[in-house]
Amino acid sequence: MVLRPAALLLAILWVPASAEVRDLKAFYLERCAACHGPDGSGRAANGTRLGGRNLADARRLARQEEADLVATVLGGRGAMPGFRRNLSEAEARRLVTDVLRSLGPRKKP
Repeated sequence: MVLRPAALLLAILWVPASAEVRDLKAFYLERCAACHGPDGSGRAANGTRLGGRNLADARRLARQEEADLVATVLGGRGAMPGFRRNLSEAEARRLVTDVLRSLGPRKKP
C-alpha cells in the first residue's frame, strides 16, 4: 500500500497534541510521593526514614528559587535521585511550577 503525500501529512497531523504533554502530577505520584508523600508533607514511610522534605510548607517553598528547585529535581540532592534521564528541563520546570507549588495549603474561599 502506497500512501499519497497528502494522506501521510494528514496522518501525522492527526496525532493529538495532548499526547505530547506529560502528566507530571502522575509522575510526582509515581516517583516522588514515596518519600515526599502524595500531599507533599514528607511523612511517607521512605520520607521519614530518608529525610524527605516537606514540599507543602508554603513559606519554605516561597523562599526557594525556581531554578534551584528545578536543578534539584534534575540532579538530585542527598538521598534523592536526580530525574535528568526521565524529565527534560522544561518538564522539570513545569513539575515545580504546576505540581510542587500546588501542594501547599490552600486558602478557603
